[in-house]
Parts: sequence; C-alpha cells; structure tokens
Amino acid sequence: MVGTYPYAIGASVFGVIALLVFALGGDLSGVLKKVGAGFQHRLDRADMSIKAEEYALVVLGAGVVLWVALVLLLRQSALISVLLLPLSVALATVAGSFYLKIRGDRRINRFGDQLELVLRMLSGALRVGLGMRQALILVTEEVPDPARREFQRVVGRTNIGVPIADALDELAKNVPSNEMQMFSRVVRVQLQTGGDLARVLEQLAATIRDRRRILRKMKTLTAQGRYGAYIIGALPICVGGFVVWTQPDLGHALLYYNTGHIALGTACGLELAAIFTLAKILQLDV
Repeated sequence: MVGTYPYAIGASVFGVIALLVFALGGDLSGVLKKVGAGFQHRLDRADMSIKAEEYALVVLGAGVVLWVALVLLLRQSALISVLLLPLSVALATVAGSFYLKIRGDRRINRFGDQLELVLRMLSGALRVGLGMRQALILVTEEVPDPARREFQRVVGRTNIGVPIADALDELAKNVPSNEMQMFSRVVRVQLQTGGDLARVLEQLAATIRDRRRILRKMKTLTAQGRYGAYIIGALPICVGGFVVWTQPDLGHALLYYNTGHIALGTACGLELAAIFTLAKILQLDV
C-alpha cells in the first residue's frame, strides 16, 4: 500500500496543476511569466540569455523532481508527502535564486576588475581630444565582456537620446558597486560643472586600484578563516553520510522515524545558523 503512495500523490498533484491551468484559461505561459517576473532582475544581472518564464519552468520542474525523490526516500504517509510538495518547490526556488545571485556577483566582480582599465582608456581618449561618447565607443571595441557588453548598452541608450550621465546612472544600478557609483557621479558632476574630466578619471582609476589592492590583501588574511568555515560546514554532512552508510540501523532510524526527522531538522537548523554567523563574521566592507 505504501508503495502506491508516490504514484497516487503524483497523479493527484498533476491533476490539480492541470485544473489550475484550465481554470486560468489554459494560459500556461502567462502563469510562468508571472512566476518568472521575480527572476527577471537577477537574470539581467547574471546576463543569462534564458527567458524568465523558461527559468521559472526549470525551477518548478526541479522542485517536482526533488519532491518525488523525497517521497521515494522518506516513504511517509500521504498527508506528509503532499505537504512536502510546497516545501520542495520553495527549496528549488531558493536554490534557483541563490544560483542567479552567485552568477550575478561573479559578473559584477569581473566588471569591477575591468573598471580601472576602462577609466584609464577613457582618460587617454579624452586627452587626445575625443568626446565622452566616442571614448565609450572605443572602450566597447577594446575591452572584453562583461565591460564591453555593459558599455555597449550605454552607447545604445545614448543613440536613442538618453544623456550619458543618465545612461551611466542606469549602468550603476544594473552593476551595483561602489566604484561604478563613483564613476557615474564623477561624470555627472564634471559634465554639469566642467573641468578636466580626463584627470579626474585618472585619479579615480588610481583610487580603484588601491581599493582592489586592499581587498586582495583582506582576502589573503581571511583565507584561513573562510576555508575553516567551509570545513566546519561540510563536516556534519560528511559524518552524517558516513554514519548512514556504515550503520544501516541508525540510518533507517534517522530517515524513517519522526525522532530521526527531528534530529535531522535540528542539525540542519544549527548548520544554517553556523553558516550565517560565520558569513557575518568574515564579511568586511571597504
């Protein structure tokens, strides 16, 4: 009887999903667009070509697959198995958002590493008599992605009449960093008040170089603590997996009894609390 639970639950869930789609007029794409609207900003920041509704479909599919795996692994009652469905979808959504955040942060870091070179190229182009827009076009021809793509967007916005300062402000929102905010503000002030913009950009590039040097030194000094946090975080998982593999009775008690579920839930909660605490301790702002 227990063996038929996953199939009966799966048929019921897919039947409910089909009824919901039918009740909404059969417009599945519209539902996915609404769900994917929350991913759109992160997708733009990560510069992924996939559509928001397609990514939402992938996340929902991953949640259903995770739910089926949990049902087959835990072999709980029908009620608990049904309650695991929204939990699985929520976990898949959090994982999908976390993945986009990681990709977006990596892209922003690569852009920050290129910004010093971009500023020096702009300063040199302005010194030889080019305008700001022509200097930005030169940057798009010389630097690789992601800076090339972002400044191509800036040039594209200026082509349709958007002022350069406003286009750079929008770039600072799409690629949030202290260095980019300083760059956009410096350009706006200099375009409004006048002055030697090339010299200011050269000084800003030197400031960014010094900031990057400090950040690299900080990463070196905190490397031991960060890797210690990784080891401490992975240790309970590795030990738990080893115990389940080498002690079948104990593993069966952990996976198939309520007491074991409470113990696993408590361990997961403490693990998350430890990871959050260590992340806050090692977080430094420059």
